[in-house]
Amino acid sequence: MGRREQVQNEELRGLIDESYAQMRQGKASDAVRTLVRCFLRLLELRPDLISRTIETAGGQRFPFLMSWPALGADLSFESLRRGKPEIELNRERFATSEAMTYYEFVLDTLLWAKM
Repeated sequence: MGRREQVQNEELRGLIDESYAQMRQGKASDAVRTLVRCFLRLLELRPDLISRTIETAGGQRFPFLMSWPALGADLSFESLRRGKPEIELNRERFATSEAMTYYEFVLDTLLWAKM
């Protein structure tokens, strides 16, 4: 996993920093909401990521967005068909471990996308 300081886009770095602070304050649910905003903003800035595929170790290709963690803040696949990704919060409370999973995914994605 990379470091927050490596995120080049100021707006997205600000959201990552906000989510990190929320987790440090024990506000995991707030951090998940912030990370969802950050990820959706990334997709607005880089709509090419919506159709991007990745390759597994076995050589299979699948849509990159299928790797979004489904831990209660779930990507709506119907929204992808409409071309406007949405993430549905299916519950109010999230554990710190879940927030960390989203944090690592979003941070790694930002760095992978060179944002």
